[in-house]
Amino acid sequence: MGRRRYTPKVKAQVKLRAILFLLFLLACVAACAAPDAGFSPAAFDRIQPELFETPGAQSNSWIDYDGDGDLDLFVGMRYTPNLLYRNDGGHFVDVAAEVGLADLEDTRAGAWGDYDGDGDPDLYVGYPATAGSPNRLYRNDDGSFVDVAPGLGVDLVGTTRQPSWIDYDGDGDLDLFVALRDQPNRMFRNDGAPGDGGPAWIFTDVTAESGIGDPRRTVGVAWFDYDRDGDLDVHVSNQNGDEDAFYRNEGDGTFVDVTDPATLGVDYHSTSAVWGDADHNGLPDLVVTSYLSGIAAAEDHLFMNAGGGRFHNALPASLLENGPSHGVAWADFDGDGDLDLSIANNHETAGTHHLYCNLLDAGAAARSLQVVTVDATGRSVVPGAEVQLLDPASGGLLGTRLIDTGGGYCSQGAAPAHFGLPPGVERVDVRVTFVADGRRSTVVREGVLPADYQGRWLVVPAHDQKR
Repeated sequence: MGRRRYTPKVKAQVKLRAILFLLFLLACVAACAAPDAGFSPAAFDRIQPELFETPGAQSNSWIDYDGDGDLDLFVGMRYTPNLLYRNDGGHFVDVAAEVGLADLEDTRAGAWGDYDGDGDPDLYVGYPATAGSPNRLYRNDDGSFVDVAPGLGVDLVGTTRQPSWIDYDGDGDLDLFVALRDQPNRMFRNDGAPGDGGPAWIFTDVTAESGIGDPRRTVGVAWFDYDRDGDLDVHVSNQNGDEDAFYRNEGDGTFVDVTDPATLGVDYHSTSAVWGDADHNGLPDLVVTSYLSGIAAAEDHLFMNAGGGRFHNALPASLLENGPSHGVAWADFDGDGDLDLSIANNHETAGTHHLYCNLLDAGAAARSLQVVTVDATGRSVVPGAEVQLLDPASGGLLGTRLIDTGGGYCSQGAAPAHFGLPPGVERVDVRVTFVADGRRSTVVREGVLPADYQGRWLVVPAHDQKR
């Protein structure tokens, strides 16, 4: 999958295709609701503020690490040990030291993925080169974690940013991509056999043959099937003036900016951005966080989506305090149906990593559906799977979500795909597309009643995936 050099004419054609595709996506989003869909000002309240006060937080990600049906929270720290908050019915307890995850090194990245296919998520943790420690891969053994990176050959030393667990070769297991700020990015193919588990698992460095070892200063990565040909493509975001890159899973790439300056084009140093329907009007809203060296509270933004391509910058006052400079992640941690927000600021004294509960009223919060996509065994979450909701009567698209392949700040979690539903939507069809082996396999659940799934997730397994 080597990179190709293009003539100006071919470059223009590639760029045009990318622009048309992005415009198509924007049109789909706009078509999901009328221009007067409106928005409700978002309101949030701190949860257990004394627990989430520790400064120096960087990466954060949601995961059900213990398999009890609710979302737990991992936070990578800069100055103090890493944190793993176990969710006990909406009340959180830090268990990092107890389970073996309280690393003391400056932690820049954390990605969850079930690399060994045993049904519980494992954690890859990355550090900067200055930490002097190789990256770790923590295998999850019934809720306790042991570092297996040295034996598997993924104990990289370098300034790590976004790791991603994805099935890039379509063989049914999770491969590991690691973005690095100080050296070329790396791709490790998972060559383990299902059922082996543990030390028998093997990763092979295929960076050179895949052609994906971008040598520039990469800080962000997102994988998705942009050309809908049955394999995952990747966009890498590079820092310090380096151009970004887009790699199609056959070697093509392009550098496109379609930001509307009248809405989202704000001039500041952004570090993270995540989409989520905070007010349940059926349209995704956008949180964008900022970072300026030495400033504890750089300006952040919450763009509420009012439909018709219109956004309102409406960050609640409660989120202005020591704004989230790095990690940001949506999830419904309390099971009431709406999206709550974890934010992380790495300032050494004033930064926090507060958890904010969404105060959407109970009736509106209940208008939602959350979908988990798993492999054919029904055990392992499938990153990169696409989830769509459709109107059973018209077949019209109500929304699309992607299972996380990298986002927030150098993080990958495995939270369900969350859909807020506008008033009047009582029944939906759920269409999940799994990407593997050069093809797209679709599973449809017809006539789903979201009301039947309040407080729990709809789990959709793949039927035909290799495992």
